[in-house]
Amino acid sequence: MKKLMLKILAAVFILQITFIAKASTVYAEEMTCPPLMPVNIDIKPGESPNKINLSSKGTLAVAVLSTVDFAASQFTPEMAHLSNADGPMGCVGAAAIRWNLEDVNKDTQLDLVFFFRTQDLNLTSSSTAAILMAHGSYHSATIHIVGTDFVQVKP
Repeated sequence: MKKLMLKILAAVFILQITFIAKASTVYAEEMTCPPLMPVNIDIKPGESPNKINLSSKGTLAVAVLSTVDFAASQFTPEMAHLSNADGPMGCVGAAAIRWNLEDVNKDTQLDLVFFFRTQDLNLTSSSTAAILMAHGSYHSATIHIVGTDFVQVKP
């Protein structure tokens, strides 16, 4: 009985390795990053310089501005992250907790405003810029948008 159970377990193990390895290989080959689209952002819209107090328990607004080349209202975000521009790029840093459309720069075009918890930011007192990366769809195409703005950080 033990030999039969061991044979069955060995067969199941071999089948799992065979099918999982093949599925993973196919999945990895099909995965590609969507194209990066540079966008203009404004951290703390309407304020200059962009002073960030890391001990604040509030939220930080970051606007993706509409331009001739990019209509922010046509971008449907799935996720967004704000991080130290001197750090690693990608889905790191603070995740957006919400977003909405608003004309922050009064140019009659809607801008996309993301909100991040200040306590989630990975900025330091030596940070001079922050980078926004967002993944979503734009005119039915999947894209990543990326933009950078200067900051002054107070610990």
